[in-house]
Amino acid sequence: EAQKMYEEQRAAMQAALDAQMGTKLATEKELADVRSQKNDAEEFKDQKSADLVAETDLKDSIYSDCSWVKTHFDSRRDKRKTEMDGLVEAKGYLAGVMKGDDV
Repeated sequence: EAQKMYEEQRAAMQAALDAQMGTKLATEKELADVRSQKNDAEEFKDQKSADLVAETDLKDSIYSDCSWVKTHFDSRRDKRKTEMDGLVEAKGYLAGVMKGDDV
């Protein structure tokens, strides 16, 4: 009678242990999946952070270039107009010399 009770309890305990081992394995697999997802998310975040830094650098560079144009546009336009007027005058002078006009 004691032997039979022992074997029943042992079988029940073995079944409980097997169930707990199955639960443990499932939990460990789920934990590994969650860690993998976390690593993927961290890599994605790091890539996006690097992209943000690159975009910020590009923005700063473009702003610098545009600021230079904004501050120097009028003076460069005036210098270019003066240069163009000088070229037109030189062209006229050279055209007159070619025709034989007195200079």
